[in-house]
Amino acid sequence: MAKVLLVNPPFYRLLNSHYNANSLGIAYVAAYLNSRGHDAWLYNADFLNNNTFLKQKNLFEGFDNYKKFFQDDENELWNEIVDKIIEFEPDWVGYTSYTANISAIEIISKKLKQKRPIVKQVIGGVHATLDHEILNKIISIDYSIQREGEHSMCELVEGKNPKNIQGVVSRSQNGLIYNFDAGVIQDIDNLPLPERDKFWGLTSEEKLMVDVSYICSIRGCPYRCNYCASPAHWKRDKTQYRSPKSIIDEMLYVKKKYWNMKKEYDFSASSNVKSKNELIIEDNSTIYFVDDIFTVHKERIKQILHMIIDNKLGMKWKCEARTDHLDKEICQLMKKAGCIRVKLGFESGSDRILKMIEKDETTDDMRHGAKLLREANVPYTGYFMAGFPSETDDDLRQTIEFAKEIKADYYSLSVLAPYYGTKMYYDMIEEGFELDKKPWEYFFHQTGDLMVNHTISQQVLKEYLALSDLNSVRKGYV
Repeated sequence: MAKVLLVNPPFYRLLNSHYNANSLGIAYVAAYLNSRGHDAWLYNADFLNNNTFLKQKNLFEGFDNYKKFFQDDENELWNEIVDKIIEFEPDWVGYTSYTANISAIEIISKKLKQKRPIVKQVIGGVHATLDHEILNKIISIDYSIQREGEHSMCELVEGKNPKNIQGVVSRSQNGLIYNFDAGVIQDIDNLPLPERDKFWGLTSEEKLMVDVSYICSIRGCPYRCNYCASPAHWKRDKTQYRSPKSIIDEMLYVKKKYWNMKKEYDFSASSNVKSKNELIIEDNSTIYFVDDIFTVHKERIKQILHMIIDNKLGMKWKCEARTDHLDKEICQLMKKAGCIRVKLGFESGSDRILKMIEKDETTDDMRHGAKLLREANVPYTGYFMAGFPSETDDDLRQTIEFAKEIKADYYSLSVLAPYYGTKMYYDMIEEGFELDKKPWEYFFHQTGDLMVNHTISQQVLKEYLALSDLNSVRKGYV
């Protein structure tokens, strides 16, 4: 039996906020390891015993303070995290990665290697999948895993030769050894449910503050948006769908085992304004379907919604969707089935930009879908981005007016950061943008920097970011 600690590195804590949800990628890996007799735990280094979060506008304003963490690898936060890992006495440590947290992983893994060189360290997740050379950049990491990690990590932990494990990148005297991507897990219904109990470093009371209500019903996304890492991470032709029955079974399991406990806070739930700069989250429990697009197939989603209704689950839930997947029947079923929030990626109000980013939706599609949700009385969040290559003030003003027109209950605003491995990332490098010279920590959507755009004025960008002020008068589920 191996002792394994799977780590979600800090990110929001560096911005003076925090993130208390269960990270599903490593939660699935932990559950699979535990089903094989190992002792795998989850450590969320972004957790704080606090129910107050910064408002989105203040995240943008915290960028300068955020950068200071990476200029001081002796900051007490890094030492706190490494000490917590060492306290666990692990045989193996695994990190979940995306582009913006690579610098954090580098600092943590280096310090851990110095203090406990015997511990084997592994990096997986989106960035590790897309960056085949990550071990040459973070020398303190022993192995990386590309794509789905359950089987590959288990084979590593159980002592199989890394050279013979599909999906594992390892080292030799002659350089890195690549062994292709991990194989697609054909029947994801057969995977054990994600780990929801073994949270390292938390008291019994603090464990009640962890949002264990995230559910993944789809692995992958069949669309091609060129700013998104999902098509490359999962491969568009490899999208896997869980059966409706398995989804209902997991909802029932979460309700029976976790929602019947005394639980003051569930951090996927309502976000209500506490003060000028903070959100306080006070509610009970809400399922969050974290699929890239929960509503991919209309007949499948209708079957799931009917099953939620027929089983009288009485559970609130929210999801990600596309407007062109919605029709009147689906929206009405969503309302009846307990949906309290649909998250819609509008991105832009300019059809020119939508075409350029290969969104495969038009503003007319989006207007129609938003109208259907309003008519069914289903609240929705509008996701928007600014700073696309060649985007002009006129394009962004179209986005601002469109955002106001669709009357979202909440606006989530971003400034484009082309993630490593996306089509847009490579296109921008070919055009001369030195994204490969940027520190990894700069690649997140709340820096406020126009990374690949020289045409949008600061005045119009400020008008765009001011859309977040509309959130201060609308309470609801973000």
